[in-house]
Amino acid sequence: MNILRYKFVNFSRLTFLAALMVSTNAAALEPAAVDAGPLQFIPQVNLQVGYDDNIYSTDTNRVDSVITVLNPSVQVVLEKDLDVYSLNYSVKQGIYDHGSADNYTDHDLTARAYLDFNIRNRLELLARYLKTHEDRGTGLNQGVNATANNAPLEYHVNTLSAKYGFGGLNAKGRIEVAAQIDDRKYDNFRSQTIAKDRQTVSTSATFYYRVMPKTSLLFEVSHEDIDYDLSSVTLDSTETEYLMGATWDATAKTTGIFKIGYAEKDFASASRDDDDGVSWELSMKWEPKTYSVVTFTTSKEEEETDGTGNYIDSTSWNLSWQHDWTSRVISRVSYGQSDDEYVTSTREDENTNYGMGVTYKMRRWLDLGVDYSYIDRDSNVANTDYDKNIIYFTVQGSL
Repeated sequence: MNILRYKFVNFSRLTFLAALMVSTNAAALEPAAVDAGPLQFIPQVNLQVGYDDNIYSTDTNRVDSVITVLNPSVQVVLEKDLDVYSLNYSVKQGIYDHGSADNYTDHDLTARAYLDFNIRNRLELLARYLKTHEDRGTGLNQGVNATANNAPLEYHVNTLSAKYGFGGLNAKGRIEVAAQIDDRKYDNFRSQTIAKDRQTVSTSATFYYRVMPKTSLLFEVSHEDIDYDLSSVTLDSTETEYLMGATWDATAKTTGIFKIGYAEKDFASASRDDDDGVSWELSMKWEPKTYSVVTFTTSKEEEETDGTGNYIDSTSWNLSWQHDWTSRVISRVSYGQSDDEYVTSTREDENTNYGMGVTYKMRRWLDLGVDYSYIDRDSNVANTDYDKNIIYFTVQGSL
């Protein structure tokens, strides 16, 4: 086998494997696998016990509760030559001390495949079933309507996606094309939620042009078709973006991706106004030391409305710092803001969040953590302001 080819394809393969191993905790747990012939089984469990002083995210009549969340998962990985296949299942059980009405059980089943045909051709496939919920006080029920229903809204999303890459990873030019289908259905309170059932079909094509060994310019076109199931809903639309930018790994300390360009949203219904404007996305990581990482992200994008306006024009940024004080003690702090404009409505929200936490790596297979976060929403609509404090303790274990 050509050694140079192995270097290129193995880099992409290792990136895919790293993505499989991402856990819900920011700490660097090092799970071990159980070998069963060609298969590897990787079980993990995450237990969180916390306190939320405003579980319904309301401005008045605040309700607090202790919340326990148990999240076991198991991952099965098969490596065949340079191809990688995985199947991951996790279940998340949330229990509220305030009362069982807000308890929930979420399920996530995901299958992935990374297929490396040769130096110029790669394919990533994904199929996912996600059954999850909206906490009371979020999504469709906010403010004075937080407890209008006697339980959280439940919904499931079926996802199929594929991404094909043509061209060597270190070639002068390469192309990636991607497609994804998300089918979202609500499962309860159907008189209210049936209007939010929808299918989203996304496609994109990105051309990368390498201008330096670790820097490439990019040019991207993406299209999204949003189709609501109920014919009486007039929110069907298409979103198209024309972006340009760059990816870089300029030094051992800095990596990132930046995109900026023009976006337009066109509604199928003549009763709703089309719109356009600037769109951007930036994700940058700076490592002044191998044990210290600063991450900055910002974006401007269009989100589906939760009932107010045509859509939500959201601009956000977040800054975080993770530092390894010793081989066992890891700290993290973060601060972020987002501004949400409900287009064609007068509503505007300013959201602020900050957090801090510490993880102690007691063993290779056991992390202990404590985190605190503060969330604040300042809105020009009455009864939608709120703030909350959350503190939780985490135990994360593996084999």
